[in-house]
Amino acid sequence: MFGPGILIAGGSFIAITILDKVAEDCGITWLSTTLKLIIPIAALAVSVYFLETNSLLRWLR
Repeated sequence: MFGPGILIAGGSFIAITILDKVAEDCGITWLSTTLKLIIPIAALAVSVYFLETNSLLRWLR
């Protein structure tokens, strides 16, 4: 359940959240705004890639 992928994903989520909060508190609004735009777009791209390349989902079609 707690494989390396889950731990890396959780750690990176926490790190990005802390970076966003620190940037917002320090007045670096461009970094905070960029993170809020780039992260969901990157997540969408990675999820589409996963759905297209997952062999189990291809087998179920």
